[in-house]
Amino acid sequence: MATNKYNVPALEKAIAIIETLAACDEPIGVSELCKMVDIPKTSVFFILNTLDTHHYITKTEDGKYTLGNKFIHIGLGVLNKIEIREAAKPYMEKLLHETGFTVHLAVLDNGEAMYVEKVEKRGFVKFSTYIGQRLPLHASGVGKALAAHIPEEELDRIVAAQGLAEKTENTITNPQELKAELRKVRELGYAVDDEEDEYGIRCIGAPILDHRNGLKASISVTGLRADLPVHDIPRVGEQVKRSAIDISRLFGRADDR
Repeated sequence: MATNKYNVPALEKAIAIIETLAACDEPIGVSELCKMVDIPKTSVFFILNTLDTHHYITKTEDGKYTLGNKFIHIGLGVLNKIEIREAAKPYMEKLLHETGFTVHLAVLDNGEAMYVEKVEKRGFVKFSTYIGQRLPLHASGVGKALAAHIPEEELDRIVAAQGLAEKTENTITNPQELKAELRKVRELGYAVDDEEDEYGIRCIGAPILDHRNGLKASISVTGLRADLPVHDIPRVGEQVKRSAIDISRLFGRADDR
C-alpha cells in the first residue's frame, strides 16, 4: 500500500479491497478478504458497507462479496471517451519508426475506408494520401481489415451498392473471392493490398477492435513494391498486427490473437 503523506488512508484501504475483489474469480467472504488485504475486520466491514450502499459491490446470498455492475458502467464511460486518433497516434509513430513505412489510420464510413490520421518520415519519397481520403474496402489494406470484421449482411449491402471496381489487374472483383480473402484476413490478423489499388504500391492493414469485438478502425503501413518485397510481408504484417492489438487494448480488448 502506498505511503505518500498526501494519500487518504481510508481511500487507500478501499482501493486495496476493490483491487482484491477484481482479482478474485469468485466472491469472497469478509474474513478471507481481511487476510488478503491485511486490514482490520471492522475497517473492511465499514468499507464494504459503503461500497455496497453505492452499488460498487454486490453481496451474495451466502454473505460473500464481488464487484458490482457499476464498475462496468464506469469502465465503459472511460472507453467511450478515448478518441481513436489521439489513442492511436503514439503507436502509429512507433510503427513508423520500426518499419520505416508511412502509417495510416482509417475508419469505416458509408461503406468505404476513410483515412483519419497519417504519419510519415521526412524524406524525398512521400505518398499523396491525405486525411479524409476514401478507399474501397476490397482493394486496400485498411479496407480489407475493416471489411473482415463487419457482418456479412452489411458487406453484401456495400458490395451491391458500390460494386467491386477493378483498380488494377490484381484487384479482387468477385464477391466470393473477396469473402475468401477476408476469411484469410481473419486467420492471419492482417490484410494485404498487393498492388490492388495502385500499381507499385503495397499496403498491410490490421483491425482495431474493442472489448466487445466491435470494429473501431484499422491501421496500415504503405510502401513501394521495391521497399516492401513479398518475402517481407509476413514479418511486417506481424508488426502491423501487433500495433493494432496494442491500440485495441486501450479499448478494452484483452486477447492478443
